Amino acid sequence: MKRLTLSDQPRSDVPTAAASWAGWPSRAWMALLGALLALHLGLGIHFACRASVTHDEYWHLPAGLAVLKSGRFDADNLNPPLSRIWSALPLALAGVPLGDPSPANDSTALGDHFLQANPSRYHLVYALGRCMNLVWSVLAGILIALWGRRLFGPTAGLLGAALWLCCPIVLSNAALVTPDLCTAFFFLATTYAAWQFAAEPSGRRALAVGVVLGLAQLAKFTCVVLLPAVFVIWGTVRWGTALPRLGWRRWFTYWGSVLAVSLLVLNAGYLFRGTCEPWNSYQFASTTLQAVTQHFSPADWVRIPAPRDYVAGFDRQRSIMQALHPVYLDGELLSGIGFRDYYFWACVYKWSHATQVLVVLAMFSLVFSRSGWRQWRVHAAVLFPAILTITIASVSHMQLGIRYILPAFPLIYLFTGHLGNWIHSPRRLWRKIALALCLPGLFWGLRYHPHHLAYFNELSGGPLAGPTHLLDSNIDWGQDLRELKHYLDSERVDSIGLAYFGMVPPARLGFHYQFPPSFKEMRAQGGLPPGWYAVSVNFVYSRPHTMRDAHDEIRAVGPVEFSYFQSLQPVARIGWSIYVYRVE
Repeated sequence: MKRLTLSDQPRSDVPTAAASWAGWPSRAWMALLGALLALHLGLGIHFACRASVTHDEYWHLPAGLAVLKSGRFDADNLNPPLSRIWSALPLALAGVPLGDPSPANDSTALGDHFLQANPSRYHLVYALGRCMNLVWSVLAGILIALWGRRLFGPTAGLLGAALWLCCPIVLSNAALVTPDLCTAFFFLATTYAAWQFAAEPSGRRALAVGVVLGLAQLAKFTCVVLLPAVFVIWGTVRWGTALPRLGWRRWFTYWGSVLAVSLLVLNAGYLFRGTCEPWNSYQFASTTLQAVTQHFSPADWVRIPAPRDYVAGFDRQRSIMQALHPVYLDGELLSGIGFRDYYFWACVYKWSHATQVLVVLAMFSLVFSRSGWRQWRVHAAVLFPAILTITIASVSHMQLGIRYILPAFPLIYLFTGHLGNWIHSPRRLWRKIALALCLPGLFWGLRYHPHHLAYFNELSGGPLAGPTHLLDSNIDWGQDLRELKHYLDSERVDSIGLAYFGMVPPARLGFHYQFPPSFKEMRAQGGLPPGWYAVSVNFVYSRPHTMRDAHDEIRAVGPVEFSYFQSLQPVARIGWSIYVYRVE
């Protein structure tokens, strides 16, 4: 029996633009894609070499080095090891020391020991790790271009890639040693593999889905949502089509292979340590897994087919997600419940206006155009994992930045790319005008380089008004400490009152500082003593957290402890994340 390929499907299931190359020569297409990739890489490398070590980076990089040097997954199991190992690979090859052994899951001690072992080259080793992390964003851009070209045509593929590679949110996370970009890439890669598998099932493609799905689980615990997503993609692509049906035996063989291979890859990533340990051997901290244990009372023979550090890390992550966290939106600070529309407003404030217009036009095109209805299977398969991710993040209590929905971005941009075919439409001139106006806007969003973390669009007030809308990793993740040091040196300031949001001890960078008076201390003293002060934006706008003093001790910061600085006019804003004040 002849196997039915993608080109043999009913016309309603095949994008009409995919049949032609819409006039783009292959060399020109590759040259434009190469230019976009070069721009992305150039900006990313410059940011990687300039920004200070951010909050979570403080332990991510040494955690990856701990796996490579000592095989320890418990140095910090709060995230799976794949992206950390990848970023730490050049450090291991160069023989960079890890420092004294740290207790299990003590991320602060892990970062402190790494800093103590590399005082003179600390920033350099992080720049190397960041450049490694840029590979994930480059691979995602290439896959968006190639898949978009196959689905909708070459112009659509380039537009999707441009949306991704010129996005300030992507750039601000691509050049940091965090798992977010690695996760975004594997969301895209798994969706692509599942789409191909559904269109043309075969043992080879089942194996590919299993491998990519297993690697995704090694990227971040968020990728658990891809397990149901691949089944939904299968049903979306195949339901109600002329594709030949699979017998139950082949169906179970294929999907059994997918699950078995993904579990094999996951366990191999942890070197099969603690695989298939009894359920009752764990002391779960999260209410989710505690409820499972309580209601089902698993017997001793019930074993979990995953590594122990993965299960323990997943439980620990769930426990942290279920705890109370301060969530800030538009001047309102909530604790423990979050905002259901947090990520909607985050996109309203953080997406460039060109991106916003293109995404809205793509949605309208999907609903109100004939081509949108003809291609509904493709759009649904691409968008479902993105919608699922945003929905889960929106009901979470831990809403600390737009980066939590970053895995949805490559899929949204791939879908939006189909508007690229409007350039070749013989009718409706307004479509070409809309695209012509939006395309320069994608590059206009890069004008705040290298301060992409603090990017806010024009209608939200830009980075200056950004903290009135969003805080935390949306604007201030400790990325400008080195810039502050350069500024103080240029002003010949020897001592300063410093309240810094970050894990790097400022004293290690040569700061001579003390904490500014708290609000109560300031009132008791009758005002703020004369001198220089530098306060992170998160603290100015009442984000509670912790600070490190000159002796590396950590103390808590209350929500209004330094909010009185809002009544003062800063003399400088360092990267829009640290405000500098001079009190005469």
